[in-house]
Amino acid sequence: MRNENPMRWKNALEILWAKNRVVCGSETSNAYRELQKIYENTEIFGFASGQRCGSWTAPMAWSVEYARLTSPEGKIIADWKHHPLSLYTFSPSFKGRISRAELEKHLFSIPSKPNRIPFHFRNQYRSWDKEWGFCLPQKVRDELPSGTYTVEISTHFEAGNMEMAEQVHTGRLEHSLLLVGHFDHPYMCNDGLVGCLAGHEAIARLANTQTHLTYRMLSTIEIIGSVFYADSRAKQNSVCEALFVAAAGAKTPLAYQKSFCGNSVIDRTMRHVLKTNGKKWSEHEFRQGPLGNDETAFDVGGTDIPCGSIMRGLFEEYHTDGDNLDTVDEQNFEQMVNLVSRCINIIEQNTTLEREFSGLPCLASPEIDLYLSPTQMSSVDQDVLNSGLFNDLPQEYRDIIPQKTENLNYLMNILPRMCEGDCTVLDVAEKSDLPFEFVDFYSDKWMEKGLLNKIWNNPFSTN
Repeated sequence: MRNENPMRWKNALEILWAKNRVVCGSETSNAYRELQKIYENTEIFGFASGQRCGSWTAPMAWSVEYARLTSPEGKIIADWKHHPLSLYTFSPSFKGRISRAELEKHLFSIPSKPNRIPFHFRNQYRSWDKEWGFCLPQKVRDELPSGTYTVEISTHFEAGNMEMAEQVHTGRLEHSLLLVGHFDHPYMCNDGLVGCLAGHEAIARLANTQTHLTYRMLSTIEIIGSVFYADSRAKQNSVCEALFVAAAGAKTPLAYQKSFCGNSVIDRTMRHVLKTNGKKWSEHEFRQGPLGNDETAFDVGGTDIPCGSIMRGLFEEYHTDGDNLDTVDEQNFEQMVNLVSRCINIIEQNTTLEREFSGLPCLASPEIDLYLSPTQMSSVDQDVLNSGLFNDLPQEYRDIIPQKTENLNYLMNILPRMCEGDCTVLDVAEKSDLPFEFVDFYSDKWMEKGLLNKIWNNPFSTN
């Protein structure tokens, strides 16, 4: 059912990561069009430079002709053509000869990462106060001699479009869950781009699947792009809730940051898939996770779209030239896509349970055969999942369910009391402390025997 193609996202990463993906520029526009070639049903749209959204203004397009810093001895210390992160993004032009002391005001480095070129991004969000400058490894900065330095920076600002790309899987209903990632960090992988690709993969893998709801993935410009989208397109696209996806392939543990209300649909489903994932993870309040992202542009008064964030923790190469292809762990990436896909599956499959029996069914009887033995019976271990009842249980579900657990027997005992039309499959999964997928599978068996009805209800119908 899922349209899995592991080479798709890897090819996209190879093509897109080493582009100068700033908030507005020709390489960013080119990168979006490369993305559109790879992921079907993706629309590119933009907002003209100077267009206002509240107190935000779409920026001018920025390009670089050259940028060099030369030492008193004539040695080139930094060259934009050697590595684009060596120049402040959105740096204005400057040419001149300045002292070592004056140069110090225009340098950026990270003392704790002495061999890394850092990412200077503030100019992109402060058009009224741009400054020129160079990013250097702290080790190089510490060894700069005194004397007069030559600065040659030639950049250009012109009217353009702050663009973004939205991929859509259209469901039976217009109500939408929006996945979000920021696309605009130049020459970096996990910070931004890889999160976007995880979201696009989750949507692409819905191909040929009929869904109740509509699912969207927005690759946008950090914060300001989401502000414009939330204001102009979220309502017309019936976006009910959102999930930011970040640092999908980083070699750090998973973390979930809740929406502001803390009990949204996305909070509940993501918490469940993380709890039953079998991997280390942490949970955080709104804007208190390892990384703050675009959730603040959606989960705000006047927009009122609950937005959680699924991410991996802060990684060593963050905001430096070290965030390259080597930082992306394929297994971690696939795990992130699987988590998002499971979340979508819960939303799509979570049904209300309605009883079709009276009194306790004899689940062990041959005509029903739905009995789940306890882990032990008279001190003898029982291998429950190897019974004939589960011959058609998909392997992916077996992998996330312990082979011997009292929870299975507990599920069997509580299900007859949780099917009065006021509980869902997710309610039962949470109470039994079992993965939703298994409870859904088991309750399907009850429905096949005429014991239950399962009715899907739109979780966003009241939004």
